[in-house]
Amino acid sequence: MKRTSLYSFLSDNSYLVPIGIACITIVLLYLTLAPSNMLGHSKLWNYDKLGHLLMFGSWTFFIGLYNYINAKPVTNLWVIFIAGVIFGALVEFLQYVMPFHRDPDVYDLLFDAIGCFLAILLLKVTIPKSTPTAQNS
Repeated sequence: MKRTSLYSFLSDNSYLVPIGIACITIVLLYLTLAPSNMLGHSKLWNYDKLGHLLMFGSWTFFIGLYNYINAKPVTNLWVIFIAGVIFGALVEFLQYVMPFHRDPDVYDLLFDAIGCFLAILLLKVTIPKSTPTAQNS
């Protein structure tokens, strides 16, 4: 499988990227903002830091793909990284101000940021170098 095959597929089917962004955003917001008693009791929740890393990393990755496929001019990847971290900080703030019991956690934000950073690294590998605006990153 070529490195650019994912990019080529999503570029050819660009309608899938905003659908992916919307789905990830809805699931992410539900899992992070819903009352904890609504999520059930599972051993899966013991790995919530990994969940933060994967969810915010996926969100940042899809935002970056959308940007490179559709935006003119293309935004710098580090701006997209900062947007992901700000989104993570917003979620932690919302957990703090919500009337039901959700505890904001600085380690959640740290893992959000790590996921965003890994997404940027993955974008650097995924986006073909021949993209005219790829040099802006």
